[in-house]
Amino acid sequence: MGQNLIHLTVNGIEMRVFVEGSGSPLLLVHGFPLNHRMWQSQIEYFKNEFTVIAPDLRGFGATEITRGTVTMKQHAEDLNMLLNELNLEERVLFCGLSMGGYIAWEFWKHFPERLRALILCDTRATSDTEEGINNRLKMVDLVLKHGPESISSSMIPNLISEASQRNHPDIAKNMIQMIESTDREGIAASQRGMAEREDYSSEIGGIQVPTLCIVGSEDQLTPPEVMKNMSTQIPNSKYTEIPGVGHMAPMEAPAEVNQEIHQFLMSCDQS
Repeated sequence: MGQNLIHLTVNGIEMRVFVEGSGSPLLLVHGFPLNHRMWQSQIEYFKNEFTVIAPDLRGFGATEITRGTVTMKQHAEDLNMLLNELNLEERVLFCGLSMGGYIAWEFWKHFPERLRALILCDTRATSDTEEGINNRLKMVDLVLKHGPESISSSMIPNLISEASQRNHPDIAKNMIQMIESTDREGIAASQRGMAEREDYSSEIGGIQVPTLCIVGSEDQLTPPEVMKNMSTQIPNSKYTEIPGVGHMAPMEAPAEVNQEIHQFLMSCDQS
């Protein structure tokens, strides 16, 4: 896999991106505070039929950090520039989890001509409540003072289901490793960006591309009812719930999630 990791100058920063396969471009946009490795099972599964593009976003993984605030729009602009750097003219199948979903709204708003379909995993269209914003800013303070180790273990119960923690301890271990390898300034910058993100709930009715909404039945952060409601507002949208898993459905139940995505992508081909 190593030789498929490339470093490109994108939008003024050095970005690490995994690229492999041929066929329609499938862009995998990771959640917070992780990196492209959260998509390992999806990469392995889809690289035989698609051109899989899985970047480390600004401030995460091995991509350069920007201090201060990195907005969701900034991430979307980075992805647009990345597609330019890769000379990709074909419209992309955009798959984003959680923060990757927040970036998806911005990508759809600013670069609709680049989008062929949307896959939204465990995310929401609303902005944060006042309490949500305060919690994000508290995490910023904690991480800047004490590093990512101060949040890694405590995030796990919100991210993966009790069953996943019990039956697949390697998932939590991998996630803790990813979180702890993330620079504190990178975590702080995107956390601030999420705190000030726009509310898209009144706009998503305008999405014209086929859309798949996937959620874990035990998701604490973006519960099924939130995503089901969101899906009903998107015109050409399919909703699917993965039983027994939490917020990290693609990592917790890769076989089921891959099958749902694959069926969806095949239906996009036929439309």
